[in-house]
Amino acid sequence: MPTRPTAALVRAAVIGCACLALAVLVGRPVIILAGLPLLVWTLVAVARRVARGEEHGTVAATVTPNRRSIEEGGTAAVSVRTAPGVLTAATIPLPPHSRFSPRHGSAAGDGSLRLRVSAQRWGRIRVGPVHVLVSDAFGAFRAQQRLPRLDVQVIPHSTVLEAPVEVPTPIGISGMHLSRRRGDGTALSEVRAFRPGDRLHRINWRVSNRTGTLHTNATFTEQDTDVLLVTDTIADVAAAPWSGESAPTSLDMTIRATSAVARHYLTAGDRVSVFDIGHLIGPIRPGTGPRQLRVLTDALARATREDGRARPARRLRTVRPGTLTVVCSPLLHAEAIAQIGVLVAHGADVIVVDTLPPSIGDVSVLKGKPLRLDGKVSDRFWPEAWALRRLLRERTVRELRESGVPVTAWEGPSSLAPVLLSLSAARSAPRMRRS
Repeated sequence: MPTRPTAALVRAAVIGCACLALAVLVGRPVIILAGLPLLVWTLVAVARRVARGEEHGTVAATVTPNRRSIEEGGTAAVSVRTAPGVLTAATIPLPPHSRFSPRHGSAAGDGSLRLRVSAQRWGRIRVGPVHVLVSDAFGAFRAQQRLPRLDVQVIPHSTVLEAPVEVPTPIGISGMHLSRRRGDGTALSEVRAFRPGDRLHRINWRVSNRTGTLHTNATFTEQDTDVLLVTDTIADVAAAPWSGESAPTSLDMTIRATSAVARHYLTAGDRVSVFDIGHLIGPIRPGTGPRQLRVLTDALARATREDGRARPARRLRTVRPGTLTVVCSPLLHAEAIAQIGVLVAHGADVIVVDTLPPSIGDVSVLKGKPLRLDGKVSDRFWPEAWALRRLLRERTVRELRESGVPVTAWEGPSSLAPVLLSLSAARSAPRMRRS
């Protein structure tokens, strides 16, 4: 990294030489004493540079993060290193939804320094570009360098869903969901007469001794299932201005709900896949286990919301009947609502998670008067417009519920518990026999 003299070195050399020349011209040696310290400082600084072999420049700065991926609310350290004995100062622009330590993103040190960045929102944050200024110990030579920015992935907060793992229609081979099909399992179905091929360890000896004929325990099989997560990332609806800067947007709620539901069913051993109606996340193929959880969280962390533009919708053509489908959507776009109808028509068990921020369309803040923000009344009447839009949206929610699709608002880890419990109860309820 090439260095150049500082203004202090230039001033010291000019003033020192001027005092020496003036003393010679006037014939008063005492004037030399005024510029002698500056000349000595200049000569020592140049001699030190030559002794350290820095005539052509100093060591280039390097920037490295200690972690490329952090969780929402986590902290990553960014280290900037040069050469020992070199004063180093670095400044990093503050990315949105993040905080720096030191507070303003600037730090200085001897050869190396460290800054910490804390992410407040999921997604990909870009740290940088890093502006580095290095100087020798005398402040006589300095150099500037601009390092490229770094990408740090922020994984959505690992919320544990407080809900049962039962599903309406298990369609797999082996798992932990109780099915209606009889076979090898742990849940007792009935005690029946022994048949050829039954396992001997399932013989019920108490009933056999009482009846005089062999009886065996019949059980229900336990299966896994397919879980499809459909995310609506067509647009990001921000919360109302009066709800605070930390209030989640519709995209925040969608991603957090998707992450929580995926973690919940992957822990249960099910196959989980993701289909994005928008083009923000991209489709994720079905998979199971911890590896699938890492693939899914990495895909969510790579998403970015910088453009802020509405994205074109895509369609899911087909789905396996009986697939548990969780649709996370603010229910504002016709494409997303039409996709729900397609999933129901293909025989999927659909649950809709409403991710529209509750502050949008909240008429309680109006109190019959125009809303004032910062002491001013907006001439666009956004709160009133959103209130009307929410009323139109209630019709869509009502039609979905009347067609048998449960709709629940995302309010945290316990949002899906009532819906899953009602589906499990409906599955185990007695059926009317048709004649």
